[in-house]
Amino acid sequence: MAGVGDRLLLLRDTSTGGSWSSPEMTAYTNEDHLQAIIAGAPEHVPGVPESALALRELSTAAGPADVCIVDPAGEITVVECKLASNSERRRMVIGQVLDYAAAIWQSGPEAFHRQWSRQGGPDLSELDDAARERLDRNLEDGRIHLCLAVDLIDADLRRLVEYLNRITRDDVRVTALQLAYARHGSVEILVPSTYGGEIAHAKSQAAHQKDSWTKESFLDAIASPSDRAIAERLFALLDGLDERLDSHEDLWFGTFGQGGVFLHPYGLRFAPIQLWVNKAGQLMAYGNWRQYTAMRAHPGFAELARFVGQDHEGAMRGFPLAEVDIDALWQIVLRCARRINEPAGHD
Repeated sequence: MAGVGDRLLLLRDTSTGGSWSSPEMTAYTNEDHLQAIIAGAPEHVPGVPESALALRELSTAAGPADVCIVDPAGEITVVECKLASNSERRRMVIGQVLDYAAAIWQSGPEAFHRQWSRQGGPDLSELDDAARERLDRNLEDGRIHLCLAVDLIDADLRRLVEYLNRITRDDVRVTALQLAYARHGSVEILVPSTYGGEIAHAKSQAAHQKDSWTKESFLDAIASPSDRAIAERLFALLDGLDERLDSHEDLWFGTFGQGGVFLHPYGLRFAPIQLWVNKAGQLMAYGNWRQYTAMRAHPGFAELARFVGQDHEGAMRGFPLAEVDIDALWQIVLRCARRINEPAGHD
């Protein structure tokens, strides 16, 4: 009987009333085939959201990394693919993915961007300013997520993933991805299974609670007294809203060096805008029209985007808050919050 991974798989054509039969093909042609599927749909990798950018065979000093992924938040993931599940190949994939990540870290951001561009990778300028800055920080700090893509996740691989998560830093994910594959005629079937995502998420949450911004630490990171006064005023305006339309916290804080502060007027789920502090300590902001998959390019962002000279259907670019009329901006932010959180916007 044919199966996908360890699962039995049978197919039937309901239009002809035929009997159940096995697929024509239940294995990848080769590792290149698996690489192509992951690069074409990187969101199958644990922790990687939709709209992430992927490049196959990124050249490093240690050799080509099978798939390198940069997500919209500036997080970077290296994926190493191995089809054979024997112990020797399993040890090999662990060593390789660590070696590639180390080589990327050692080469630094400039070399990464140069090589990514040279090999025709998707345009990283699609990332907003804060995400590009976070990407460079991640590269400088060696904050690179690791994923082992295999034909079968077995007990030995689970043990290795658990151990690597235990010994690596809290803000690094180590996961395994099993993409079982079958094909029957022109129909392809993909059955994703993952391991390590929950473990990595738990340690990440612990790190986030420990290393997240607070209102006070965020304000202290702002270099200019005038910029700090602007942030304090925005926090006060938010706090002064008596009307509650949902139950979200007014402020959501990212981690040091990794995220900013999201403003949620009226306790609404989707934040129109977020604040962040760049390397120079300058208070910046950008509209969130590419932050949420469900709200991407939502027309409710149009007024906000125009106000800061941008396009809500294009990239999010940071803008200094010192250069805008805060009173006018705040009124636009309030209107934007209502528009993007209308029930129709969740469809």
